[in-house]
Formats: sequence, structure tokens, C-alpha cells
Amino acid sequence: MRSRKLLCLHARKATFAAITLLTLAVGVGTPTEARANGYLTARFGSDHGTPAMANTYAVYYNPAALGGTTGTTITADVSLALRYAHYKRPEEALSPSTNASDRLRADPNYVAANTGDGNLLNLLALPFAGINTDFGGSPYFRAGYAVYVPFGGMATWDRRSGVPGELGSTDGVQRWHNISGQILTIYNTFAGAVVIPNTGLSFGASVSPVIQHVATTRARTADDSDDTTNTNGTLKEGRSYLDASGVNLAASFGAYWQSPDSRIRLGAAYLSQPGFGTSRLSGTLNGVVQGGAYVKQDIDFLQTWPDIVRVGGAWRLPNDKVEFRSDLEYVRWSVFDNQCVVIKGRDCKINPDGSSPNAQDVVLNIPRNWKDAIGYRLGVGYFANSDLELFASGGFATAAAPKETIDASTIDAFSVSGAIGARYTVSRHFAFAASYNHIYYLPVDTKGANKLNEFASPSKSPSADGKYTSQIGMLNANASYTF
Repeated sequence: MRSRKLLCLHARKATFAAITLLTLAVGVGTPTEARANGYLTARFGSDHGTPAMANTYAVYYNPAALGGTTGTTITADVSLALRYAHYKRPEEALSPSTNASDRLRADPNYVAANTGDGNLLNLLALPFAGINTDFGGSPYFRAGYAVYVPFGGMATWDRRSGVPGELGSTDGVQRWHNISGQILTIYNTFAGAVVIPNTGLSFGASVSPVIQHVATTRARTADDSDDTTNTNGTLKEGRSYLDASGVNLAASFGAYWQSPDSRIRLGAAYLSQPGFGTSRLSGTLNGVVQGGAYVKQDIDFLQTWPDIVRVGGAWRLPNDKVEFRSDLEYVRWSVFDNQCVVIKGRDCKINPDGSSPNAQDVVLNIPRNWKDAIGYRLGVGYFANSDLELFASGGFATAAAPKETIDASTIDAFSVSGAIGARYTVSRHFAFAASYNHIYYLPVDTKGANKLNEFASPSKSPSADGKYTSQIGMLNANASYTF
């Protein structure tokens, strides 16, 4: 079958699979976060999700802000995100093996199969569900629970007509780094807050069992080149599939203050890394080697997510009609050095050139070397009456992924974002909100800066040089019931 042929790999390196990390979101992801890039997909509540807002979203953004809530509220939130991405791979990105370089560069089919345009247009749904309570009016304690996906994403790139004789080319020029897959980090967060009476001050903390899952398919060759055929004309390009999952813990803590009239609200919070450092996921690496033999190997997948610092504030004018809101995030993506596939139970040790002193332990390493990112947002809410609020905001975020290691699975750039929406209180029990959020990523042209094909094995992969563009349009709707 054709699908089996596309999975062919040389037996001597059948274990060399790829693990690719996808944007949802934002990422997001994937939808990615509008205020801090990378794969931070959180956009829950639109402009009502900040560390200085006392609502159910505080379970994630700042558990201390639960101290400003009253009653018991159940909140359901969903964002429908349409993500567009484009990658143009030039001839400068061709990465043939040394022995076949002259032959392949002179082969128009090889060049056509590995250059040109790749496109992605995916529709995703991002849910959030939570509850918070004041235990029937307790002056001292608040608690909440929520389930949501703050990191992750999924993507499937468009297929194309392909090049005659080049079977793998139908999966697009980006296939060496991403054909399809997902990475999800699902938080189940239990949060609590302690209110200091007569001060407006509260402190909060949370603990989260974090379920992580990665599944990805990409093109691969035994020598980490983008060769599509062998010298005898037989198929060289193959496919690898990795599936891994695991459970880790994360925690957060924060502080919140509101003035006696609640016109001024301030909040700050810290969210730890999942696993408090490197996350280890266990799973399998699958493929079909040359000759049709099926290979399945038990592996671990290692990566390090960032921790996050958030601060925010809100100020309601004396006329009660206008409220200004502002929040800032600092995401420590500099800990995201690499993604590593190792033999189950082994560790990932990598030299500066990408080689490994324990080559028998490391199946594949993907250098990332990301940098810290910040995001800022400024918004305004206009209260037309006691029931209807109109709101809007604008913001920006810096890029986390550098040109040296960016690829089709990690499209990232400086972004600008905007949101506009409304919230309507139907009764003292029900409220609904809806908004449109848009994220525009500035175009990226690596201009020869990409280094993925210059690392030593097991960190080498074909060059991801080229031009990248991306946008995300997101419709957010939520409803809350208070009793």
C-alpha cells in the first residue's frame, strides 16, 4: 500500500524518529497565546482572563483573585480558533546527503519535491470549565477547580499534488519537520485562597495534576538529509510516528488586592513548570523499515516547559461607566533547550555540537534554544448599563523561537493582537459573553540563519530556512451561573 511505502526507513536507523511540537495556539499552540508566544494557548475568558479579575478564570491566572469572588459560580468557556500558516522553502534550504549532493541538486524532481509552498488551515476548539465558591459566604476562604489546556496545539498541513516519482512530496515541503500531530497539556487545577478581613488582600495557591500527550508524524531519512531517493532510484524518504504521554504536577501561588470600593484591583501570580523541571513522557516510536518489517520501540520523550510570572491591574472610573485593564506576562521559554527522544528510562546528554556522549541512549534530539518572551495587553470596558458591558483590548508579544531553530512545527514571531466583545448579565444568576480575538504574527524570513542541518547526529535534521507567516482568528464564548 502507498501509505506503507511512505513509511520506509533504513533498518540501521529505524529508531531515528521525529518529535515535533505544534502551535494550537496559540498555539496555542495552536492557537498560541496572544500575550506570550511559543505554545501558551491560554486565552480563556478573553479580556476577563487576567491576574486582576475575580472570577472562575482566576483558578488559572491567579488563584489569589478568588478572594474577590462571592457566591458559587460555574463557568463554561470555549474558543473556536481558525489558524492559518504558510511556509515557503527556498532552494537554499535543500539539505542533500554529502554523497548525493551533486546528483540531487541537478535533479529537477528532487528540487521540486523539496521547495515551494506549504499551507495550513485548521479549525480548533479550546475548552475551559471551572467552578469557584465562597463556601456560603465565608469571610476567610475561597476555593475553585478548573480543567483546561494552557500549553499545546494540533496541526495538519495541507496535502498537495506532488511531484511524479517523489511519493513523499504530496505531504508538502514542510514534511521534514511536521506533517500532522498534536501536543496537549491538560491541567486539572485545584485552587484555594485565604482572605485577610478588612484589608482587601488575599493570597492563593493551586496544585495541578498535568496530563501531557504528544503524537506526531514527520518525514525522516536514515542520514537526516532530505534525500528522497537512493542512487539506484529506490525510495529513501520515510515516515516516523511518535506517541507518548505522562502525568506531572504543577503549582502556582499569588496575591490579590482590591480597594474598599473595588474600583482598583491588583494581582500577581507565579505558575511553575509542569513537573517542576523536565517532563518525562513514555510511549512508543513506530515505523516500517526497508523491506516492509514493522518496528516498534519503547521510548521516553523529554522536554522542559517554562514557568510564568503574571501581573495585572484594573481601574474603574468614578462614573462607573469605564474601566481600564492592563496585564503583563513573562514566560521563561529559555529553559526550552531541546526535545529529546531516548531509550526508555535513559537520560538525554547532548554536547554543544549536537552529538551525544551516550549515543546508544539518545534516539533523536531536536535543538530549540528558545528565549524568554513577554506579552502585554491594555484594554477597556464600557458599562452601557448595569447589565451590558462592551470591551476591547490590544496587545503584543515577543517571539520565543529563534531563526536558528524555527521550523514548520514551531512557527513563532513578534505578534500583535486585538479583541472586541460584549458581556451581558441576564439575571443575578446568568451571564454570557462573546468576543472576537485576532493574532497577527509578523512575517519571518530566516535568510540563511537556520542551523538545524548543521548539528551533529542525533540533533541533525534538514534545514528549515525560508519564509513563515501565521495568523489566528478566534471566537470566544462563555457562560456563567452563580448561586
